[in-house]
Amino acid sequence: MGQTDWSLLCQRFQGDDGLPVREVGSWSEDKLFFWHRYIQITTTAMVGKVAWPGGVAYVDLFAGPGACRIRGTAKRLPGSPLIAAHAPKALSRIIACEEQPDLADACEKRLLASPAADCSVVFSGNCNQRMSEIIAAIPPDALTLAFIDPEALHIEYDSIARLSRAGAVDLLILFADAFDVLRNVDEHYVPNPGSRLDRFLGSDANWRAGWASLGNQGGARARDFFMRVYQQQLRKLGYGHFGEQRISSRSGPLYRLVYASKNSRGLDFWEKAKSKDKGGQSQLF
Repeated sequence: MGQTDWSLLCQRFQGDDGLPVREVGSWSEDKLFFWHRYIQITTTAMVGKVAWPGGVAYVDLFAGPGACRIRGTAKRLPGSPLIAAHAPKALSRIIACEEQPDLADACEKRLLASPAADCSVVFSGNCNQRMSEIIAAIPPDALTLAFIDPEALHIEYDSIARLSRAGAVDLLILFADAFDVLRNVDEHYVPNPGSRLDRFLGSDANWRAGWASLGNQGGARARDFFMRVYQQQLRKLGYGHFGEQRISSRSGPLYRLVYASKNSRGLDFWEKAKSKDKGGQSQLF
């Protein structure tokens, strides 16, 4: 498990299959690598367990076309739904949603050509609007791994709340704290109740008073403030075990991946997944 497996999986996607790809920054490989390790670790440990008669299911709310290309290079990467499709132990269901119809079509075609062809479904549309159908597709009594990877604050707290009630659901959420929240908070979010940040954090987050009294609102202090608010909101949904991974470019912080589980073992899997980088080096946190 690790570097060799990731390299082999990436090699499967180097050829041009004629379908759309998503252009991504080089830092996206780190995110996908950690998710690949998490899928490997969790499916190896949990698929086939009597505790989950519905198996281990997978939900991807911003699935994209299923393949990526690192911007400015010819290097291709498997997208998150195709990482799930190549899990070492088969998932019972792969449920993907993508808002852009051409990308949803590409994702569906790639999944149909994958080892998970018989257990995959792709919804085209806004995941916040199609949440009822997404939840209905989750097998009863399954452990569900949900990857929520928006380009900005496009996932609504109410959608997370609904998904969290669909049985045992572990979450990995891209939290755009640096490139969205901090860039827009004072000009666009503070003066506008019901803003995109309010929908992301939840209408009952009451974050403005804490933000006003924070004092130093710069850099890491501000990002950590909003992280605490978001974790508190997730606690209301029953989540009590949190992990994270910060993702940066050469210019500085971009976002963090927020992991949330209702079970300490899920967090153990996540911590193990991110303990090594794609070069096989141990990470210190």
